Amino acid sequence: MVATTGSAPVRLTGQVHSADYFRFAERDTPDWRVWTNVLGGRIAGAIFRGVLSPEVCERIRRNFWSSALLRSKKYSGRSADYWCGDHLFTAPGLDAYLNQAEHARPLLETLCAGPGRTPLSLLDEYRDHLAARGVRLRLAEHGGRSAAPYRLRSRSDSRRPVLAPHDDAEAIRHARHIAGCEVRRVRHLCNALMCVENDSGGELLYWNIAPDRASREAYGMHTDSYGYPMESLSGIEQLTVPVRAGDVYLFDTANVHAVAPNAGDGSFRTTINLLMGELDDRTTLYWS
Repeated sequence: MVATTGSAPVRLTGQVHSADYFRFAERDTPDWRVWTNVLGGRIAGAIFRGVLSPEVCERIRRNFWSSALLRSKKYSGRSADYWCGDHLFTAPGLDAYLNQAEHARPLLETLCAGPGRTPLSLLDEYRDHLAARGVRLRLAEHGGRSAAPYRLRSRSDSRRPVLAPHDDAEAIRHARHIAGCEVRRVRHLCNALMCVENDSGGELLYWNIAPDRASREAYGMHTDSYGYPMESLSGIEQLTVPVRAGDVYLFDTANVHAVAPNAGDGSFRTTINLLMGELDDRTTLYWS
């Protein structure tokens, strides 16, 4: 039985993974077999160091900050959140998301295009790897319409986590506005990110707990997943994964994760974000 404070448990409960699973593989070059092992639920995560060159990172960073798609939102007591492109989970509805995706897709792809190894060429590399094994990698679809390929996001906060502890998989699967969309049927939902800007700090914090429904509901996580108190994670095994510009990484979104504070005011952590999962033995999806 879990001790409580008011109506909420002090400590989250849920699935705790074995040491064989709860780890991040680290490589100096993309290893698509490891990537597929993460998607297949055989290992929690993987990070590939310096995959995007400094030149590619700087080009995408400049394109991001000057893009006509750039949007921002102010938060009380913290820096603004900046982004290009929409996220299916936070969209006002499925049709609104697909309309925006159709408009933004060519702009997003142009923003990340150019010479060198880019987000687009990495997706092509993985597409070729899967195709050789009889598996198709494609954008998620609904009613014959395609999702957005990714979104770019930048945040800064030196006093508190850039992103508070949260989990994504259950919230996304049960979001009412995406009922009927094929993304709800993927076997194992993963976050894939490519970092193009991060001076220091901003580490990925990752806990060995996939919260159960009782824990989620006790903290009011019915249709959202954002903002578990740090005290709820006390005593739970945690990994700290440094993330630098050029790094590409992937992890299981069912486990609680967060982004540590930036090292100083005015320092931004900018990433290209997409979700990915296996729909069946012959199809892997990605979307934002």
